[in-house]
Amino acid sequence: MGKRVGVVIPSYNQGQYLEKALLSAIANRRNVEMDIAVIDGGSEDNSVSIIKKYEKELKFWCSEPDKGQADAINKGIQKLSDCDFYLWLNSDDVYEDERAVAKLLEFAITGNYEVCYGLSHFIDRKGSIIGEYPVEPFSYANLGKRCFLSQPSVMFSRAAYKRVGPLNEELKMCLDYEYWIRMAQFYEFGFLREYIGATRLYEDTKTSQLKEIHLREAMSILLKYYHKVPMHWVVTEILNNHQNGWFDLMPKRVLMFLLYPFKKRIITKTTTSNVDN
Repeated sequence: MGKRVGVVIPSYNQGQYLEKALLSAIANRRNVEMDIAVIDGGSEDNSVSIIKKYEKELKFWCSEPDKGQADAINKGIQKLSDCDFYLWLNSDDVYEDERAVAKLLEFAITGNYEVCYGLSHFIDRKGSIIGEYPVEPFSYANLGKRCFLSQPSVMFSRAAYKRVGPLNEELKMCLDYEYWIRMAQFYEFGFLREYIGATRLYEDTKTSQLKEIHLREAMSILLKYYHKVPMHWVVTEILNNHQNGWFDLMPKRVLMFLLYPFKKRIITKTTTSNVDN
């Protein structure tokens, strides 16, 4: 195809899954010109020994403290600056098969897309398929209601990265969601109806603390870019706080006061938003 793809694998203490992610990316090199960078945050498990096992397959790797996943991804893209397109693959995720990246690249080139994405499965600890990510055709309006893009199945061009800028290193959970929204300010995303990546779900990814951080970041992002938060996000936040105990102690008039700004943004169309309710 003449285009080179860069795959960045950010990782931290994910030795139990890292090898599978590496093998998945390496297998895709058989069908597409690809450079791989592994950016490890200074893991204390067996991650470094796994990386060294495959270092001949890598364009770059390091293991050193960083500021988090977004920092690692930005660093990896900078190290793969000669590539035309980029994806990142979390160290506990994998590609659907060895043709996944090539299929997405061919789709991007044929359709002249700067950003494109495909379908995605959920897998468990053992790699067995347990569900399907709720991917849907691209709509900027709907992106303001839910993240329907699965991160390992998204590819973007070097030109798009330069135009939009690096990932937001302040975000811990919703860095991908915020980045897709930012890119959608400039580009119409191409949607390939084929499976590209698989996201691993297991107990460590479902803790209440992580859910709360994810929800709060997402609500902040939506207020920034869409100037409103869908009601189901607000209800989820209330229920989370109910589980933490303070909801039972809060007078209803205080609760309504807190909800009023959200109600205005949710129920009433805002003149500042370019997204339909």
